[in-house]
Parts: sequence; structure tokens; C-alpha cells
Amino acid sequence: MKPFALAIAAVSALGISHVSYAGGIADPAALQQRLEKLATGKDARIGICALDQAGTSVCVRGDERFSLQSVVKLIAGAATLDAADHGAMNIEDPIIIRSENLSVMKQPLAKIVERNGFFRTNAGDLVRRAIVDSDSAAVDILIDRLGGTGKINSFLAGKAISGIRIDRDERHLQTDIVGLQWKQEYVDAKVLQRAIKAVPEVERDTAFDAYQKDPRDTATPRAMTEFLAALMNGKLISTSSTNRLLAIMNETSTFPDRLRAGVGKDWSVAHKTGTSPTWKGVNVATNDVGILTAPDGGKVAISVFVADSRETPTLRAMIIASAAQAVTEAYR
Repeated sequence: MKPFALAIAAVSALGISHVSYAGGIADPAALQQRLEKLATGKDARIGICALDQAGTSVCVRGDERFSLQSVVKLIAGAATLDAADHGAMNIEDPIIIRSENLSVMKQPLAKIVERNGFFRTNAGDLVRRAIVDSDSAAVDILIDRLGGTGKINSFLAGKAISGIRIDRDERHLQTDIVGLQWKQEYVDAKVLQRAIKAVPEVERDTAFDAYQKDPRDTATPRAMTEFLAALMNGKLISTSSTNRLLAIMNETSTFPDRLRAGVGKDWSVAHKTGTSPTWKGVNVATNDVGILTAPDGGKVAISVFVADSRETPTLRAMIIASAAQAVTEAYR
């Protein structure tokens, strides 16, 4: 059996719609204190929320907004599966990707298209690539096929989830951050890099400052964790789509030094990371959000956002891992 099929089988075996769980966050006040201490004294603005299946919630800066970056790929993936659940999309229909369909920054699909001239796939595969590989071309194609970011916001509103907003695809977000306006020619990575280098420093400064303050493409930790909790409790999308999405999230390959590094070997982690560019030593977004599954099958949704930080990548990852460790150690 292929790895993806094994993952599907493992998640299905949990019986998502009929999970019996015994554990949860045993002492929320103690966990609150521990997380607040973790978020103090760092050169960063840190937001953390954890929510167990009994509804016990602990948050630090839970209602402040944080840039999502590639966490949006998880949300777009869920919206795609929801569209399929309601017959608005057949995720097995063939999709042909050519160079003009590519995006910017991290996109492993670009190598396949460059080598072969095109790539034949489907939306189901693109959901997996967007989450597991954090492929920007995959998510931009999904957003386009959904009918734009407005459709994702409508999906969230329909699930009574507020506090998350998706405004731009990767093409427009990532070029806005560096002081450019999207042009089709930027699908060529070399052309894009030349254009970025040509942006005057003062314009880069202005664009980066605007990005730090921009409410677009952001979420509060509380809202993101409520999204994850709806998923883990089988209330976000259909049971089959829930099992599929959790299996995909279990395969996430990016940044294993974040949430995954903070849990014991007997815990599993289904998650999605997000990371912004760094400019003049400041990183706006180092994120990891996901669902932690305990040995007894109980689950805890967790979102950790490290924003506006001058800390090293290693320390930013350690903050996220430490938050996951604190949550798992509070579980009884």
C-alpha cells in the first residue's frame, strides 16, 4: 500500500465522526501561565491558542491578527474539498499545468513543468502538494478554480468561522511584500529575482512596513484554532474529506523543527507551516498550526504565530516547539 493510502487508513481507523476521547488540557490556568512566560522576553510578537475536544481553550494574544503566509494553503485545501463535497468541483478532473500557470517563490511544480513542458494532475493532487510541499503554484491554481479568494471567505463564513481573511493569491501577496505589482512574466523565477533586486531600497522599506500593518491575509490565533477544532471534530467538511485532509496534513514535510519537534514520539502531528521573507533582520511570520493527537486518541488544536521578530530562525522554531511541548505536557 502506498504511503498516502496508509495514512488515509490510519486516520480512518480513528473513526473521526465517532471519536471517543478521555483526555484534555488538565490545568488551563497553569498552561496559560506557561505559555505567557514563553511569549515574554522575546524580540517578537507571539500568538498562541490551544483548544481540546472538550472545548477547553488557552490563548496568548488570541485576538490579535497575524500574517498567515502559507497557512493559507491549508484553508484553501479545505475549501476545495468542501466544494467537492457539495458537487461544485470534481477533484479528479484533469488539470494541465503549463509555465503560464506557475506562481512565485516555493513551487516544486515549476521543476516538473520546466522539465516536461507541462504537468497533468487534478485538484486532489494539488491540495496535497499545496499542504505537504507548500507549493505556491498548487494553491494559486486551486484558488483560481474555486473562483477566487472570495469563495474561500464565503466557505469560512458558511462554517461560522470569523477572524480569518484571505485576500490575495501567492502571486499578488509575495510581489506586494517586496514592492512590486504582479506581472505575468514573474512566473520566470529569474525575471522575478531581477525585478526584486531592481526595487529601490526605500520602496522595499515602504512595502515591508505596509505588510507588517496589513490586515489582509491574516488570522487571529483564536479563529485559526477554531478552524482546526472544527476539522478535528468532523464539523468542517465531510467525514471522507476530513480523513483525507488529516492524512495529507500528517505528511507535511516543511519545518519539522516547529510543532513536530515539541511532541513526544507517541503523539502525532497533522499541521501546516507558514513563513514570510525577512527584510533587514525582521521576520513578519514564522507559523505552524495543526492538530496534535495523543496516545489515547484525544486531540488538541494548536496555532502558534511568531511575528515581527528579530530572533534567529532556530529560536523562532524553538518557540513553536516549546508551545507544543507545553500543550502536550498539560494533557491528561
